[in-house]
Amino acid sequence: MAKLDKKIIITGGGSGGHTHTALSFVQYLETRFSNTKEQILYIGGNLAMEGEKDAKSIEQKLLEKTDLNYKIIRAGKLQRYFNLRTIVLIFRTIGGLIDSFKIIKKEKPDLIFSTGGYVTVPVCIAGWILKTPVYIHEQTTSVGLANKISAKFARKIFITFPQSKKHFPKDKTIHTGNLVKKDLFKEKETGEITKLIEKMKKNKKETPIIYISGGSQGSHILNTTVREMMTYLLQYYQVILQTGDNKIFKDYDNISKDKQKLSTKIQNHFHIVKYIDSSELGYLYKNIDLFVGRSGASTIYELGLFKKPCILIPIPWTRKNEQQTNAELLEKLNLAKIIPEGELTPDKLFIEINKMFKEKKKIDEEKIKKIFVKNAGDKILEEIGV
Repeated sequence: MAKLDKKIIITGGGSGGHTHTALSFVQYLETRFSNTKEQILYIGGNLAMEGEKDAKSIEQKLLEKTDLNYKIIRAGKLQRYFNLRTIVLIFRTIGGLIDSFKIIKKEKPDLIFSTGGYVTVPVCIAGWILKTPVYIHEQTTSVGLANKISAKFARKIFITFPQSKKHFPKDKTIHTGNLVKKDLFKEKETGEITKLIEKMKKNKKETPIIYISGGSQGSHILNTTVREMMTYLLQYYQVILQTGDNKIFKDYDNISKDKQKLSTKIQNHFHIVKYIDSSELGYLYKNIDLFVGRSGASTIYELGLFKKPCILIPIPWTRKNEQQTNAELLEKLNLAKIIPEGELTPDKLFIEINKMFKEKKKIDEEKIKKIFVKNAGDKILEEIGV
């Protein structure tokens, strides 16, 4: 195996989409080079979900499970409204810039690769000041403020979807597709979810498998909806619900308690987890019959790659309604049905789930294949000269 002759700082965080894409790039490099541990440094932030005290950011939680070398900087956020927290976040961003400057000056990387999120802005600015080449990757169909800012300091901008090109300078924007972990296409996997799927597959014809997820941090609204409909949903379907681990709402604990009140037969149709390890996600996608959940960029791309039918409930408060735009991409390809969050009720969701199984639409597999490409890593390495 070849040796990586460049030192690379990789940064991304604030959401599962940004972090998983960054970690996918790490994993891709590990398949190509034998010395990535010495040549790669990950920079993440310490900004947890709002309202959670003494909690860790999504990237901190994920990085702790790896053997990567990483540094955590102070992370802020650029809010579009003003309150006391806005001031705190501005100072945290300035602190993050100072932290980034110190790390980059000490590490002397050959390049910086950023996948977005507010933690990446100070890293990209500090890299530009220190004349380190900066490359960014945009996962969504629209563009967040963090990548809009970072794009000004980037040599090249890689995009997942062709629609994103209009948001960046044409001369340095390249359509590569999204980075996905190689684990996603494993033929066989071992783990708790895999064992669970093997059991569920035995009854798949009578009771199809539905995977419901509000993203890596979970969705209280979606969890509550499932909680209210589980007595009749589970009579017809097997469900894996990924709740996240929110310490405020405690959905995992509350729904687990409610599950114990169900009959044994129905309980066997219901499986509640806080997280699903990315190493098992591909096996899960391969064997489910329907996905129900949010429409973050990584989720949309994974569903496209596996050509999985889905019911999507976009987060309505994302910037430029990006989750809605993401969802519409799959809707146009006849893979998705969209339910606006304001219209989400247990009965409506149940009706739409039943429709998805009764009214299977024809999909254009060739068109899907062109949009959801698998070789983003190869294209990116070529463009950054590694």
